[in-house]
Amino acid sequence: MAVRFRKYFKECKPIQCTGRRSRQCPETPKRSNGEYKTCGVWCIEFFDDNKQWQSLTFKDIRNKSDAEKRLTLFISDRERGQLKLPKKKAIPTLAEYGKTYLELHKHAKEATYLLKLRMVSTLTRYLGEYPLDKITPFLIEKYRINRKSSGVKDSSINVDVSILSHIFTTAIAGGTVDKNPCEGVKRLKVTQTKDRILSSDEIALLLDRLQGKDRLMVLVGLFTGLRLGGVLGLSWQDIDFTRKIITSSHKTGKLVSIPLSNYLEGELLRYKGNNPDDRVFETREITNAIVVEYSRHFGILFKGLGIQDFTFHNLRHSFSSLLQSELGVGAVVVQGMTGHSSLGMLQKYSHSGIDAKTRAIQALTDHVLSRKPETSFAIAQ
Repeated sequence: MAVRFRKYFKECKPIQCTGRRSRQCPETPKRSNGEYKTCGVWCIEFFDDNKQWQSLTFKDIRNKSDAEKRLTLFISDRERGQLKLPKKKAIPTLAEYGKTYLELHKHAKEATYLLKLRMVSTLTRYLGEYPLDKITPFLIEKYRINRKSSGVKDSSINVDVSILSHIFTTAIAGGTVDKNPCEGVKRLKVTQTKDRILSSDEIALLLDRLQGKDRLMVLVGLFTGLRLGGVLGLSWQDIDFTRKIITSSHKTGKLVSIPLSNYLEGELLRYKGNNPDDRVFETREITNAIVVEYSRHFGILFKGLGIQDFTFHNLRHSFSSLLQSELGVGAVVVQGMTGHSSLGMLQKYSHSGIDAKTRAIQALTDHVLSRKPETSFAIAQ
């Protein structure tokens, strides 16, 4: 039977102390206001009536003296047969708390919520049966090994652990657990790879082999730099054929404006004649599941054409790279088309700004079409 100062940080454990900070203390983490976090807590330890070892902490125990007084009371109660130990709070499993976590974040942006939902589902498959206080750095490392053996990229595994860490941060703030096991887990080192872009031969292959809706979606992606979700979400109202501008607010909620080249305008008008729906490519609500469905479709399509390790999103990289690297278009102009600007800013664009974008798009169109002998194609019905 004794009282003990239980330390939270491994750096503190070799140091003899009474819970008060001194010069010999290591640099423990600070709160946002600059104050040091509590490095430990006083607990009382003894055997109960069933000879089970108990280690209890209480919020009102502030120092060793308070802990010794509480221990004396417990010993006295045990001798009189009136020992009434506080009931330990039930710690939920990761699967159980995952539902609470998602409920707390249900009002987040759709993309953010879907990411959390996907990660919680993945984490639950591996760690869902464990109570939160039983998940250790060892289990997390085992989880990472299992994910790597399944072919998952290190960068994706880092996202998994980041979400798991946020789950624990939320649980700590709610008083469910006291520690975050992810704090002792180092991120996997991710080797930065160069973004995949189309070669001249691959551009010619796409222009020659693709037909119908697939071909027009690729043209829009390549000539506008829009993300796949933005392309799928286009309606005919987003295309101003008079001003020759395409606008999209997918993903960020902010408006992106891209000039429309004469070539892409003609392709879109021909396609519109046989597709009078309000939406250009997809009538369903654009959700993450729909985007993933199309992403897989184009991945298979590109691979079938012999274009390896290429996705629809790489069209966006190709758009930026061709403009800057091969055509010498300034980064500011490119950012104006791949970046984000509000509707108010769009209305304030100077004519020179619009002209710079238009010249850039026309130069890109001429550059791309020069990759193929024929530059006029009819959209297959």
